[in-house]
Amino acid sequence: MIGLSASTALALDATDRFRGELWYLDTISAPQAWETQTGSSQTIVAILDAGFDLDHEDLADQYWVNTDELEGNSADNDGNGFENDVRGWDFVDNDAVPAPETGEGFSDTIVSHGTVIAGIIGAAANNGLGITGINWNVSIMPLRVLDGTGSGSSTNVRRAIRYAVENGADVINLSLTFNATDDRLRETIAWAHEQGVVVVAAAGNGGLDLNTQLVYPACFDVELHDNIVIGVASTDHQDTRSDFSNYGSRCVDIAAPGEHIFAAVYQEAGSSLHITSYATPWEGTSIAAPMVSGAAALLRSSYPSLTPDQIRNALKLSVDAVGESLLVDRMRLGAGRLNVARALEYAGVFAQGSIYTTPTTVTSSETFVVAQARGSAPVVHQVSPSGEILGGFTAYDPAFTGGVRLAMGDVDGDGETEIITGAGPGGGPHVRIFDLQGNVEGQFFAFDTGDRLGIFVAAADTNGDGIEEIIVTQDRGGTGQVRLFNKQGHLTGSFFPFDRTQSAIRVVGAQVDGEPGAELVFTHAGSSATSVVIYSGTGRYIRSLGEIGDGVTSISLAAGDLNQDGLDEIVIANGSGHVPEVTLYSYLGERLGSFFAYPLEFTRGVEVAIGDLDQNGQSEIYTIPQAGGGPHVRVFNNQGSLIGSFFVFPELNRFGTTIGL
Repeated sequence: MIGLSASTALALDATDRFRGELWYLDTISAPQAWETQTGSSQTIVAILDAGFDLDHEDLADQYWVNTDELEGNSADNDGNGFENDVRGWDFVDNDAVPAPETGEGFSDTIVSHGTVIAGIIGAAANNGLGITGINWNVSIMPLRVLDGTGSGSSTNVRRAIRYAVENGADVINLSLTFNATDDRLRETIAWAHEQGVVVVAAAGNGGLDLNTQLVYPACFDVELHDNIVIGVASTDHQDTRSDFSNYGSRCVDIAAPGEHIFAAVYQEAGSSLHITSYATPWEGTSIAAPMVSGAAALLRSSYPSLTPDQIRNALKLSVDAVGESLLVDRMRLGAGRLNVARALEYAGVFAQGSIYTTPTTVTSSETFVVAQARGSAPVVHQVSPSGEILGGFTAYDPAFTGGVRLAMGDVDGDGETEIITGAGPGGGPHVRIFDLQGNVEGQFFAFDTGDRLGIFVAAADTNGDGIEEIIVTQDRGGTGQVRLFNKQGHLTGSFFPFDRTQSAIRVVGAQVDGEPGAELVFTHAGSSATSVVIYSGTGRYIRSLGEIGDGVTSISLAAGDLNQDGLDEIVIANGSGHVPEVTLYSYLGERLGSFFAYPLEFTRGVEVAIGDLDQNGQSEIYTIPQAGGGPHVRVFNNQGSLIGSFFVFPELNRFGTTIGL
């Protein structure tokens, strides 16, 4: 499942001497990630910095080796234009030894900077020495572009990026900043992205608002009008912004720890200044950036086919919430704070489409499906009544983040339930039909293909032939029309339950007259209240339940036989902006009772569904928060008593969730 329940104590961990000093590894869930992936020497991370300790005890075997080049023969054996470039290149001194300057005028911080970055990304693990990197196995390509004072030219940065790409780099780490834009460098970074290379950059350490004062290369995205650089801000032990860290939603994609970091440093035998191989504390967004680069390398090691955009999306969608109390401050730190383990799981979804297999012993009548709302990946989970994630798949292109609406029903009459999805706002009116293993069985567009309003879907056997129709309505901004389709996408009926309206229309199938064929129950969110009406499957008006709730302007609804009398009750849950009340009605509109699904202070809306998933002969009511709430499913009996509670996505996610049953 996407979301982790294992504790750090149960996860795979390193045994290096100073592992206890590496607090940030636990914060970003690296040990849990290592249960899945510890890295690969086939993954190359290019670091552009001020030089590297090529003989460091924790890094000597982790550096990239150009196997097409012969060392020491003063020749360019591989014909790449660089003689003897066995382990990277020094673009400052123009030679094959990318070591730092230690002569007159050097900065001790600058001398060790590249080594610090390299150690965070890929220090060797479990070798009885100092620290471990996020990647236990990796090939670090050392490229020197800064001198002993930390100064350098954009020309050398540009040359180094081209070298990295042409020599197979998967990830490029840029723990450097400058204040003036550079057209040619911007074009070179865009070219690297086009070649499939992930580019990660520090946001900078001036405490600046990057929405008003651009810093490069993290802010090249603003000029390119495309998110190709993963900009990284710094957080502290409490997941709040480091005082020194730049911030701003235009340039920062994600945050990572960047304070009090214990790290590998430059060590030189016989030197009185560089006598230790490790030191602390290190801080800066330049320290936070390699944590994201290291995570990107783990993702690429697991799924080499991932594009840079998919890796960026996996990293951003899988974050933990930052500790800032105000929404505006949280937004300034990008999506949130890095969670490596969860990013690996999202990456698996992106790479394979369906990474789960539903156990064949579980029948469709014993499961329900959930998906997250706007801002999340279009991942659908199949869930048991007890909250176990049984299966899952991506319903639409992984880059689509408009949310997924859900229904379940037997739409081909074969006795097996299908999963029906509808795209949320920003997507086309695209209905897709999946089997329980996430395989596509059919798809069609329910409205004009250019519509981007979002749609709702339901399934009901409206004519009593044993095959459920797919019912589709539009979100806010549509015409108010309901359309009925068969599995092949052929239109079988349409009507306007509330005449023409631009309000969102919700629909659910119900059995309210005891005759063959389901009726359709609709809601219409008006300006002061919400109306509920019932129609036959052919569009014949049956009755109105009137206006529901006192001033409630949005609801979700479900229908099911809660009292075993053969006729369905209608359950209404308040939408966003209202207390989380769930109310039960008879099909005649008689109010039967109500309860609160969540604490009263939660006002982001409730989704509701009904089903007898535990096969005990009594239907249960399932609730989950709408947009802005955590993915917390709560299960109630027909008396409104809580009988179950669990999370179906990472607990801290706040995208909101939809449910189909």
